[in-house]
Amino acid sequence: MGRFLIISLLFFCSSCMLEYSSGLAKLRSEDYKGANEDLSIAYQKDPFNHEILYARALSRGLSGHYTGAINDLTRAIKLDPNNANYYFYRGYFKSKFGKEKGAIDDFSKTIQLYPYFPEAYYNRGIKLLNSGYLSEACQDFQTAVDLGDTLSIRFINVYCRKEIIQKVE
Repeated sequence: MGRFLIISLLFFCSSCMLEYSSGLAKLRSEDYKGANEDLSIAYQKDPFNHEILYARALSRGLSGHYTGAINDLTRAIKLDPNNANYYFYRGYFKSKFGKEKGAIDDFSKTIQLYPYFPEAYYNRGIKLLNSGYLSEACQDFQTAVDLGDTLSIRFINVYCRKEIIQKVE
């Protein structure tokens, strides 16, 4: 009986991995609909696999289905709350969906978990700038630049010169 159970689990898991691998390949080739289909099948077979949820969230979010992506990332976070990428992409998709405060919170959690993530500082800086927090945004842009981000330089040059910050304050 025990051997049958182990063999059944290995077969079940390996068939899940086929859909997962196929979904990842489709995700890489930007076939988001096909990736979502394969990853959904893999998720049905292994509903506690946070990596499947993460991949499916990317396929959904990159195709514009932000609510589904956010929901998948929230589930993935419950299964693995220490993965900075999950918070980063949830924040990214929340920002696409217009949820500025939630995006800022998720980018902050990303930075808390992994403080060497320049894209998190850059994206949080944009959200802070859009929310009227100029000084905080400029700090994030500067940290992003210090970590090697080049996109933030433009924002520093436009928004973060001392005379502009003093005028706003």
